[in-house]
Amino acid sequence: MVRERSQKQSSDKRQKKKRPPTKQQINDKKGTNRSKPTSKATNRNAHPKNKKRKPNPDSKKTKNVTRHKDKNPVYTLLFNIVFYGFILFMIAGSIIFATTKNADKSVLGYRFFGVLTDSMVPRNPEKQKGGFHSGDVIIVKNIAGEAAEVGDIITFRPSIKSQAFLTHRVKKKLDHLGETKGTYYITQGDANLAEDVPVNEKQVVGKKILVIPKIGAFLNFVRENPFVSIIFLISVFGFITIIRYYILNK
Repeated sequence: MVRERSQKQSSDKRQKKKRPPTKQQINDKKGTNRSKPTSKATNRNAHPKNKKRKPNPDSKKTKNVTRHKDKNPVYTLLFNIVFYGFILFMIAGSIIFATTKNADKSVLGYRFFGVLTDSMVPRNPEKQKGGFHSGDVIIVKNIAGEAAEVGDIITFRPSIKSQAFLTHRVKKKLDHLGETKGTYYITQGDANLAEDVPVNEKQVVGKKILVIPKIGAFLNFVRENPFVSIIFLISVFGFITIIRYYILNK
């Protein structure tokens, strides 16, 4: 009896092992297999911030280019020297010219003269270059009396004791005048039809090198109101500096 029962149990185990899976088991397996990729998809969508974005090489190049453009100390230094030097030179020269009444004074070998007449307005601009108008300011460099040449525009005294000055073009340079030896100049204004009286080398003050147009009235105002004008010039200088700083750092 014991042997028969054991044989039945072993046969039952074999039948259980050999039974095919049911439909529910098959569906359950398919459902689990399908649910796995969806869970991965949901996990991917749930954490988009964890994705590592690939760097854009073009953006790095543009950043490097802009930084390279901003960092140019040599160019900035040179620009600042030229910019501030020119403004300071103009302001200082204008103040000195406007506040001094002695025309014999010069600054570093240069003088400022206001033009009162139109004697140097060129009748033929192609040939008569370097002319100027009334209301302009000319900068004259001190030179030796015999250093001027034909074609130069020189500033001279009409007479040795004269306190007034003329600025005309040299037409002729002579090494004597009659029986008197020395350097003499025949000058004439570009707008004039007649020549001036011959000028001795001792009467020559300097040579015109630069014309600043239409600031004669402004300098006359500065001369009449020195303190107000100095404050105004400093304010203009500060305003220009602020505008320049704003434009460069925009």
